Amino acid sequence: MTDRFEPPASPAPQDWTRAPELSAEDNPWKVALESSGVGVWEWDLARNTQTYSQRWEEILGYRGGELVGGYAEFIRMVHPDDIVPLQAAVTAYLAGLAPEYVADLRMRHKNGHWVWIMSHGTIVSRDAEGRPLRLIGTHTDISARKQAEAELRELNAQLQEQTRLLQTTTASISQGIFVFNAEMCLISFNQRACEMLDLPESFLAERPSLARISGFQFKRGDFGPQAQLVDEHARDYVLTGGKTPLPAHFLRDTPDGRTLEVKSQMLPDGGMVRTVADVSDYVQAQAARKRLDLLLTALQSQAQIGAWEVDVATDRVYWTEGVYRIFQTSPEEYTPSTAMESAERVFTPASMEKVHARALAFDTDQSVGIELEAVTFRGNTIWVHVTGTSVRKNGKLVSRIGVMQNITERKQAQMAVQETEDRWRLALESTGDGVWDWHIQSGVEHFSKRLVEMYGFQEGEIPDLPAELDKRTHPDDLAQMERDRNAHFSGLSATYSNEHRVRCKDGSWKWVLSRGMVISRDAQGRPARMIGTHTDITERKASEVLIRQQAFFDTLTGLPNRRMLRDRLEQEIKRCKRDVQQLAILFIDLDHFKEVNDTLGHDNGDLLLQEAARRIQHCVREADTVARMGGDEFTVILTEVNDGNRLEPTLQKILRTLEAVFQLGNEQAFVSASIGITLYPADAQDIESLFKNADQALYVAKGAGRNRFSFFTPALQEAAQTRARLAHDLRSGLQEQQFRLVYQPIVELATGSVHKAEALIRWQHPTRGLVSPAHFIPIAESSGLIVDIGEWVFQQAARQVQTWRQTLHPDFQISVNKSPAQFHHDGHGLQPWASRLQAMGLPGACMVVEITEGLLLDTSTRVTEHLLALGDAGIQVSLDDFGTGYSSLSYLQKFDIDFLKIDQSFVRHLVPGATDLALCKAIIVMAHALGMKVVAEGVETTLQRDLLTAAGCDYAQGYLFSHPLAAADFEAYWSASRPTNGDWEI
Repeated sequence: MTDRFEPPASPAPQDWTRAPELSAEDNPWKVALESSGVGVWEWDLARNTQTYSQRWEEILGYRGGELVGGYAEFIRMVHPDDIVPLQAAVTAYLAGLAPEYVADLRMRHKNGHWVWIMSHGTIVSRDAEGRPLRLIGTHTDISARKQAEAELRELNAQLQEQTRLLQTTTASISQGIFVFNAEMCLISFNQRACEMLDLPESFLAERPSLARISGFQFKRGDFGPQAQLVDEHARDYVLTGGKTPLPAHFLRDTPDGRTLEVKSQMLPDGGMVRTVADVSDYVQAQAARKRLDLLLTALQSQAQIGAWEVDVATDRVYWTEGVYRIFQTSPEEYTPSTAMESAERVFTPASMEKVHARALAFDTDQSVGIELEAVTFRGNTIWVHVTGTSVRKNGKLVSRIGVMQNITERKQAQMAVQETEDRWRLALESTGDGVWDWHIQSGVEHFSKRLVEMYGFQEGEIPDLPAELDKRTHPDDLAQMERDRNAHFSGLSATYSNEHRVRCKDGSWKWVLSRGMVISRDAQGRPARMIGTHTDITERKASEVLIRQQAFFDTLTGLPNRRMLRDRLEQEIKRCKRDVQQLAILFIDLDHFKEVNDTLGHDNGDLLLQEAARRIQHCVREADTVARMGGDEFTVILTEVNDGNRLEPTLQKILRTLEAVFQLGNEQAFVSASIGITLYPADAQDIESLFKNADQALYVAKGAGRNRFSFFTPALQEAAQTRARLAHDLRSGLQEQQFRLVYQPIVELATGSVHKAEALIRWQHPTRGLVSPAHFIPIAESSGLIVDIGEWVFQQAARQVQTWRQTLHPDFQISVNKSPAQFHHDGHGLQPWASRLQAMGLPGACMVVEITEGLLLDTSTRVTEHLLALGDAGIQVSLDDFGTGYSSLSYLQKFDIDFLKIDQSFVRHLVPGATDLALCKAIIVMAHALGMKVVAEGVETTLQRDLLTAAGCDYAQGYLFSHPLAAADFEAYWSASRPTNGDWEI
């Protein structure tokens, strides 16, 4: 069977089928083997001949005796891949290296396929030296076995691959997996299970029971109190540790807010597989979807929108709830059948004609819109806008879908607009305006008869083209007209409005006001139609020329106004730059002008302003500019100022001329002036900075006592910045509780008792330290913050007087200062003081409101009503700093004033026989005659106290008695200074 043993030549192999037949007794082995289905072969090694049994040949599809080619034919039938292993097996056996010869090989069947053969042989004869002479053996067809082995190997490989995939899947899927045996002990889990339930891997590796795992989770609080984090239908199962029926599915929340879906499946062997999935996103998405569904339903209802679909294959129509609502029916009342039947049921014949005309368009992939008239199931006529498109799959039309909206109101409005438009066209024509109607996209513009006549043409002489009037528009006006038109087209302006000149037929120019509005746009939002008018404004334009000439001068004084002042200042600055010169700007403010207006009336105030303008003009050169900024403010530009020090004579001249008496008809008035000066270019280079500098200098002049002038300096700029910073810090001061109140005792002079105090505010700034009220109160008043600060002061004082009425004196009274700005505030959002006192159980008499004399001169209704309301509530009013202002006896009688406070300037120099003492006595007598009490401020010596007591003064306050004290210190002072038998203890 190998090349090694092939003889050079041999006779034909023995053919068992043709050899003399032996009896079964002579060949028992042949009968036995042939009956088992195997083929028998014999190999004579000495002659190198091979013989085969009939069954041997039949295995390969041949008839007995058909194979006569011997070894060569045999070896050709062996599969090329099996020749070497076959030869190796034979060689090893013959050489005594293998106990037997066995080989599996493939041989070519007669019909061409391969047959697996198990070849088995043994040596049956040897020569005297022991060399093999003859082999016999069998060939067994093992194709079926080999096929089974291959299938088994393939199945095993598939199982291994599936096992690998399963392990990979369980390791990578987002779900946690637990597998329990019949005893409900954990036998398998994946890493995701540990992560999702936050269970230690080492704990699960111990293969704990389900009950133990649940106990671990209960102890940690995973299920919440009484398993409230678990779905209600699975709560008993969790609470009982799995003793109730197993729910196949339930949800549970984790303490950190996630939602887990738990699914369980029992196995045939009594075990269980449990999966845990994080469905937080899904649950949230479902909630969002429900909200979206509700919003969609609400949208369809509110917007009267519905959707429809036509199944082309079945010709069935489907409506959403919105369509049923539009047609005033319901699914129970009506079910759409075919497309045509349902359309004819609701749409009018005229609308059906539109539908038939657009039928082909609905079969395209583009969206098609159409407006149709319909009759609802309740008999109401409506209009709907239907938009539809086609849906195709693999190029085949499968359905038509669309949206329907009830546009009845819009349609009715459009028809009403058309009717109105016709009426307005007639109305506008009757007013003399010309009407134009521009169809923008078609390039046609219709002009009314009146419009063409406005320019001297006859009807029909101007073609209906927009370019016809555009080319007659003045060249200087075209650019602005185009800008205004484009601004309206793009939606930047609600209406189009432009003034321009149009050349008439006779060549003259006519000013017209062209106004219009886009009344319709296409689907892309582009303007489609615009309607407007032309109004002849030629006469108005002529008037404006005159008005423009008057616009730069003040109508009262004839002086240049703010606009003309700025223009002249710009020109003077350019000249100064060119000629290297400097100029001065004066801000002049009339002191006490408001009092003149309030007392003598506005007519006399106007006369004073006119006279003041003339006086200022006489103080400067003709080349200088005097302007009125408004109110009682004037501005002067002094040019060619070579030396700022030489300005003083001019400034003094202005002050002297303005402090002289003003004869106003039968009345006389006295005012003065405060002047702020800044220089260009020394102080600033631009107009705004110059104005700001002059204003700061004016602020200093007025603060220094008025009737004086002040030059701008960098220090003033720093002071202004400081005021700005303080104004900013004031806003946070209240919020951060930087303010506090101190209380200065008000002593009753007759008895020495103290049952009054004045509340004074202090500001403890975090970086500036204690800021004086003289610094921050004016800033608070100018910024409006004084209202909030005043409310805070009142609230604190009210709480304090409530305490002291219980601990110090039942009639204790606290005075608080109230700024004029608080009286002018509208009180919006603020509870009246009287109401707040009443809510605290306090009478109005527990508080005294201190005002200044200037407030009495205010004639506004709000101030008067405020003062009267205080009196009605029982809150007393004290007139502070009396004698330093401009109040008159008539105002003291007009309002209910309870106390007059003599200013400390009268008290400071009190000595026997002094003029100030006479004035104090006069004030006390007058006040008592008017039913008022008197409080003297600034008492610092016992002599002052005694003189005031002798004069009949009622109360006094000052450093002689005490500095302003904190509440606790005030209580200690009150306890220590209580008079005994009328004696003073100071």
